[in-house]
Amino acid sequence: MFVFKNKTILILSPEDWGVNLLSKHLYALELSKNNTVYFLHTSPHPQQKELISTYKIQENITLIHFKKVARGIFKLPSFLIDFQNKYLIQKLYNKIEQPIDILWSFDQSKFQNLKQFKAKISIFHPVDYIKSVNPFVNRIANSANVVLSVSDPILNTIDTKSPKFLINHGIDNSFFQHGQKVVTPIFLVEDKLNIGYIGNMLIKLLDWETLIEIVKTHTECNFIFIGPTDKSNISSNNKNKAIDTLKSFSNTVFTGQMHKEELASVLPFFDAFWLCYDNNKYPIEVSNSHKIMEYLSTGKVIISNYFEIYKNSGLLEMSQSKIEFIETFNKTINNIHELNNAELQKKRIEFAKDNIYEKQIERIEKIINGLK
Repeated sequence: MFVFKNKTILILSPEDWGVNLLSKHLYALELSKNNTVYFLHTSPHPQQKELISTYKIQENITLIHFKKVARGIFKLPSFLIDFQNKYLIQKLYNKIEQPIDILWSFDQSKFQNLKQFKAKISIFHPVDYIKSVNPFVNRIANSANVVLSVSDPILNTIDTKSPKFLINHGIDNSFFQHGQKVVTPIFLVEDKLNIGYIGNMLIKLLDWETLIEIVKTHTECNFIFIGPTDKSNISSNNKNKAIDTLKSFSNTVFTGQMHKEELASVLPFFDAFWLCYDNNKYPIEVSNSHKIMEYLSTGKVIISNYFEIYKNSGLLEMSQSKIEFIETFNKTINNIHELNNAELQKKRIEFAKDNIYEKQIERIEKIINGLK
């Protein structure tokens, strides 16, 4: 019977370690409780002196940076990419001085043949749809023992003989461990409805036109945006004129990025949360979102664009068009007390609790044990 215990696990991540923790970081934290975890940021770090540098993040988690990675990803044939990666992987093993039991790749381009790592089990886990790397995804999937993703639309884009499974986004257990209640955050306004948004404000997926229109017309609401608005560990961009437009309104607050412990402590104070993606232009890219679980953990009402995975769940107030989104937002705000009743809050919280990373890992264990 396979379990994630006393294993050496290598996680491949396109995002570096930092303040903003995404699925790959949070899986690493959960897995490190019973395993030794190496977390490799798959982008190059040319500023460092050594080919490979390691940094201890905490007990059982080591961060790895390469000075350089395989060149010509989009131009060279696959066998030349493999040739370069063979050298890098050998240097990696020389550095860590032990074999890998589990390879868990969230990377969709840099390492295109997971078999090169010679791990006992290889998991390919694309949690995002990135159109530009589509040519590599099928090859990576075919080199894995199992493929996981957070939505059927993403899984449906992957043509592979490897078995594919849907695993929803998870949530860190710290969002349910509120100790002594913190003082009401200073960015909340007492006589307004406080509406929260969490996430990277520099991504292209947001429906800025609708988002700005709602903020502009709902002066009775205080809109708080939590997350990076310039370069961070999850974004290399540092400019977005739409952010300047939002900042010009008197009913917006930008807190900047927060560590997950601080985030978990302030979210319960909010009245509602929202997502405003352009799912007409980016239907696959926005077919699920990590922040939904964090919203659900508070029990508060969530206003969003359409997500197939939450169809008929009653967990989100969803809409399928820009016009409908505005109507849904207005209706929700006008009925917020009813939509935040105790029964509905309990339903949202219980759903989130059923998706803590410990339980997601147990589900993945069952999948692995069911493989032929």
